[in-house]
Amino acid sequence: MHKFLPALLLLLLSSQLQAQQAPASSVQLGQSQLSYDVPTIDIPGTVHSRNNIELTSGVDGRLQWVAEAGTLARAGDVLVQLDPLPLQLQRAELSAQLQRAQLQADYYKREYQRLTDLRQSQSIALLQLDKAQSDHQLAQADADIISARIAQLDDQLRRTKVVAPFAGVVAQRLRQAGTDVARNTPLLQLQDIYQLEVRAYIPLQYLRYVRPGDSLMVSSATQQQALTVLALIPAADALSQRAELRLKLDNMATEWLAGEMVDVKVATRNGKAAVTVHRDALLLRSDGTYVVTVDEHNIAHRKVVKVSDGNGDWVTVDEGLSAGEKVVTRGAERLQDGQTVTQS
Repeated sequence: MHKFLPALLLLLLSSQLQAQQAPASSVQLGQSQLSYDVPTIDIPGTVHSRNNIELTSGVDGRLQWVAEAGTLARAGDVLVQLDPLPLQLQRAELSAQLQRAQLQADYYKREYQRLTDLRQSQSIALLQLDKAQSDHQLAQADADIISARIAQLDDQLRRTKVVAPFAGVVAQRLRQAGTDVARNTPLLQLQDIYQLEVRAYIPLQYLRYVRPGDSLMVSSATQQQALTVLALIPAADALSQRAELRLKLDNMATEWLAGEMVDVKVATRNGKAAVTVHRDALLLRSDGTYVVTVDEHNIAHRKVVKVSDGNGDWVTVDEGLSAGEKVVTRGAERLQDGQTVTQS
């Protein structure tokens, strides 16, 4: 094999000699830079309502009125009215029973007090006194039970008016007036249009560069805004390899809509200085990526580089290039290593 070494050396020397003897090639030059800009990528996201629920009454009854879809509501506004008459009649009946039970309890109380006074004069038996005390306590317990049942009915009567727990819009009416419903029947869907958030799914390799409280730029087709990261939910499945990212959206300053598609800019590396070069300087080949540098004697040198993230027209060079080197941005494809160049 050693007999081929002189031939290889001769070939290399011949190639370098040809490059040096070749006429100077006119090229355009740029310069690698030391950049502190953090490269980013756009990940797709969607605007969501922070509150979006189906309202139920919590009580059986017949619907008298249900708000129409599209109705704007403030917190506390009545959205559904059930017929309260059956519950009102039950309450009236229990109120009468309570009055009767309280009268009986008062009677036994007075009887017990009278026997207690007689007991001091030794004119009644102890057994008779104990029975009077027991009758009074039982009558009072019956009155307390009825009072508790009335309180339950009052709670059910309050539930015949279904109010909005937050401000929003009626997105869908699920039941019509005149329908008998159970306590857990969905009546309408209320969607919050004022408290919004952006949800996006970030690739796991970039998750380490985002923290709760960070400010990220979010843009749609018509507007953009810097939003604060509310939460990171690093619960990715093996297929997607993405984690959920949530950002707080201030809907008071701009008009965002639930369901709107947005882009979220996420950093792809830490905020540290890195060598960057213009994309036009890269030569992409099957065996790797190259740039052509030009030294102080205007001699071209092809170098293998390792690139990573990009930021606009500039890409980060991790290996193979230093900041401040002259690089060929136009005309590098036809250059030979060691060839003389001139700047056009």
